[in-house]
Amino acid sequence: MSKQSYNAVNVIVTIVKWWKVLLIVAVVSALLSFVISLLIKPKFEAKAILMPPATNAVSQIVMSAGNYNPILDVAQFGTEVQIDQMLQILNSRPLKDHLIEKFNLKVHYSIDTTSKHYKSDIYGMVNDAVTYARNQYMGITVSVKDADPQFAADMANEVIAYYDTLKRAIVQQRTATSIDILQQQIQKADEDIQQITDSLAIVMQNGVYDHEVQAERLMQQYAKDVSSGNLAGAERIKKELATLAQWGGIYMALKDRLTYSEDARNVLHSQYQAMLVDAQYALNQKFVVENAVASDKKAYPNRVMIVLISTICVLALTIVLIICKEGIKNFYTLCKNRD
Repeated sequence: MSKQSYNAVNVIVTIVKWWKVLLIVAVVSALLSFVISLLIKPKFEAKAILMPPATNAVSQIVMSAGNYNPILDVAQFGTEVQIDQMLQILNSRPLKDHLIEKFNLKVHYSIDTTSKHYKSDIYGMVNDAVTYARNQYMGITVSVKDADPQFAADMANEVIAYYDTLKRAIVQQRTATSIDILQQQIQKADEDIQQITDSLAIVMQNGVYDHEVQAERLMQQYAKDVSSGNLAGAERIKKELATLAQWGGIYMALKDRLTYSEDARNVLHSQYQAMLVDAQYALNQKFVVENAVASDKKAYPNRVMIVLISTICVLALTIVLIICKEGIKNFYTLCKNRD
């Protein structure tokens, strides 16, 4: 017989030998654990399910008109990135602070505010009571446990409602700054355009209005005057061509700069309008798949599991102690026989 088999047999023999004691221990531990489980205040669980959208920007509806992009579709569900962002906001301290204040959780959880670490205590209680988990369907389950089933449901629904407010506040921090920056850039672009326009006016005062058209017509007229022997007309055209040569390059450079500046300003203006739309109008920041309702069945404690696990643990400890006792007894007997 192997050593492992021998040890297993010894354990079985020990259990059989001490079965009455083990039975008494099992019954007593089961009764005690059941009584203790009755002292535990039951809690009810309320659940709500959210799904993030692919985008929350109202401006995308306008800007993507006629150019459908599923990524920018406000009716599309979000991906892993949006789920991670939603979880980060849900686990943020501002949301916890809102729940603590709205539901007066310091009183509800009987927190001693005179304690040095009362803030850690209240946040710890909120972390235990309110949890968020990604589910297998690319959604997020909001779970709230409390002794009052309606209180738990109200908290879960408040998490859903306040998520919109919190995310908008986070986004608008950047939106307001972006609007200010775009306003400055548009003003600068307007100033550049005005400066270029003023420079073009000076060029036009010197007789250059459209370099290409003027050059073509002057060359045609110069050729006619030369061929017809109109030397005075040819000389006049020659002076106009000299003026065009002097100012034509400046005109074309300013015209190109004006076109570029106007295009750049149009882009800035489009971005500015989009930012204004997003700042003034807001879509829901999530899809609510299921609102929380008051549960009619407690979620905690599970008395059967408490009794079962407690009894098994106590029995296992008792068996170990009995085996140790038998081992010490056998060792003592062996030493005595040798003597």
